[in-house]
Amino acid sequence: MRRAVRTGAKAIFVAMATALAGSVSLVPSEASTAPAAATANWPAYLHGPAHSSYSPGQRTITPSNVGGLVVKWRFQGGPPPVLGQPRRGFLASPTVADGTIYIGSVTGWFYKLSAGTGRVLAKRFIGFQRALTCHPARGFVGTATVATDQSGQRMVYVGAPDGYLYALRASNLSIKWRSVIALPSRKINDYFQWSSPTVAQGRIYIGISSNCDRPLVRAGLVSYMQATGKRQATFFTLPRGMRGASIWSSAAVDPDRFVYVSTGNVQRSFAEPGHTNSIVKLAPFSLRPAGAFKVPRGQVEHNGDFGASPVIFGPFVGACNKNGIFYALRRSTMKVAWSRRVGAEAPRHGVASCSAAAVYDGRVLYVATPRHLIGGTAFGGSVQALNPATGALIWQTGLPNGVIGTPTLDGAGVLAVGTYAFTKRPNAVFLLRASDGRILRRLTRGSQDFAQSVFAGGRIFTANSDGLVAWGL
Repeated sequence: MRRAVRTGAKAIFVAMATALAGSVSLVPSEASTAPAAATANWPAYLHGPAHSSYSPGQRTITPSNVGGLVVKWRFQGGPPPVLGQPRRGFLASPTVADGTIYIGSVTGWFYKLSAGTGRVLAKRFIGFQRALTCHPARGFVGTATVATDQSGQRMVYVGAPDGYLYALRASNLSIKWRSVIALPSRKINDYFQWSSPTVAQGRIYIGISSNCDRPLVRAGLVSYMQATGKRQATFFTLPRGMRGASIWSSAAVDPDRFVYVSTGNVQRSFAEPGHTNSIVKLAPFSLRPAGAFKVPRGQVEHNGDFGASPVIFGPFVGACNKNGIFYALRRSTMKVAWSRRVGAEAPRHGVASCSAAAVYDGRVLYVATPRHLIGGTAFGGSVQALNPATGALIWQTGLPNGVIGTPTLDGAGVLAVGTYAFTKRPNAVFLLRASDGRILRRLTRGSQDFAQSVFAGGRIFTANSDGLVAWGL
């Protein structure tokens, strides 16, 4: 499946230098006897506010030993489904902190699990949205963030399908506070919480979006005080009275505290005012626009928007649009530094779209895509390593299906990429060697992988419609 193109390491580094309220069930907590490596964390979606999706301290799993990975435990989650309720499984990604995993399921249960054994330490039922104007019914899709608040208490923050942002105590999942994001209707599927919370500098940022565009909503980004949940500021992507430009993705925050969001599709026409199909830079705390990039009219396609979250890399911020083009912008000006077609445009059904965030390890930018042509051969998806300063291709590897969930990278150079497509070819989590793109191993074959796999505590945790799995040596 591999077609590789390489550039010299010296050229890469020279270019870089140049550019640079529900029911709760509790189980007594267990004492941790794990070694120090098992406490290594993956505390948020895409790892942190910059969205690197890279865990440099995780070096247990290496390109030479991935063949020895075995299933340590498996957790399906939730009671058996009944008519009208979501099936069991996970669309949210696991968050790992202090030897425990926090994750919401499609059935509406939120769990705290032992990372070592998979045992349920606590759980809380918050709920799901029934299928009204959108299908299917959905529970949690957004990923939780674990952070210590100003009182020194370990907290879990998650956007829930009931339209609230929850602050749960990490010790037992009891509610410290909850605040309204946007409350969904009981008659139609309007608002839905796709976005995962970003915690930075005492603030929490989370997007407002529609469920499936039937109907569209007035979308935006909301910030809250981390300590109290008090709403601080709201950025609306469109003027009052207009609908669309959802923020399905999650906000990134740069070292200067500027906030970056990517937005969704237009409602009627490209000429609409506001920030549709855009990457927008927002001022710290006030969330006033400080710059923006909008996809040029000639590059807008029928299902075009940004489903991918923005990633901070060096002086740039970037994301892939559903038109199959990755845009790298200079953060100082929000002007295009480079752009590159990395995949095909989204089809009309909208599944095989360029919606995964990029991975950045400080030297190389890794992007995962839908349908792509490599050396004259058509692949269902691909992974590509790019020079972050110029967008030049280093290597590319074809995959049998497209990628929607964001890849993840450990410090030993193992890149985990899950595929998601409705085809006869089975989906899987592919483990690649980051240095050249060689496929080393396949995990969890047969399921659609929307969630991000994560490296933590010397293991890799994968989540999909079949459940949550811990893989270790």
